Amino acid sequence: MNMETIAVANFYIFLIVGFIGIFMGLNLKMWTSWLYGLYGFLTGLFLGSVFLNPSSGLQLGTLFAFAVMFGGASVRRGRERYK
Repeated sequence: MNMETIAVANFYIFLIVGFIGIFMGLNLKMWTSWLYGLYGFLTGLFLGSVFLNPSSGLQLGTLFAFAVMFGGASVRRGRERYK
């Protein structure tokens, strides 16, 4: 297996884990919810570093982390607000 295959497999795992985190809603006051953002950042960093360059990897990691954290927090807030 080469690095591209590992990066793509990690990305697919991230999609599954990220969507689970988003749809269950993330409580940002709990440290376990921040692990979803960390995993998103590391996945984007790894994916960007393999296919692009390290600075693009930082940008992609930040984008993945923001998407998961913002999406999960929005879903949780919506569920709490409209109970």
